[in-house]
Amino acid sequence: MDIGQAIRTLRTQQGITQAQLGMRCGLSDQAISNIETGKAFPPKGTIERICTALDIPTSYLVLTSLNEDDIPKEKRILYRTLLEPLRNELLDKGTLLG
Repeated sequence: MDIGQAIRTLRTQQGITQAQLGMRCGLSDQAISNIETGKAFPPKGTIERICTALDIPTSYLVLTSLNEDDIPKEKRILYRTLLEPLRNELLDKGTLLG
């Protein structure tokens, strides 16, 4: 699981800088950098603020941060099958499961 890389990817997809994201969620650009590079792991409240700033459900960030190595081998086919439909459903419905 690499939540920092997921945040970086989502941030850059939206075309915003670390400083802009930091301003949106009340963090410094250095704090965002530390999260994105894995130097710091954000607490739940910070994750929620980042998700609000990125206008995504917390559950979407968690799903995006998973990689196949996080999934037991016997469940990886199911994971690959469900990954895109779950991402789409979370974004389309705006389902805040986090």
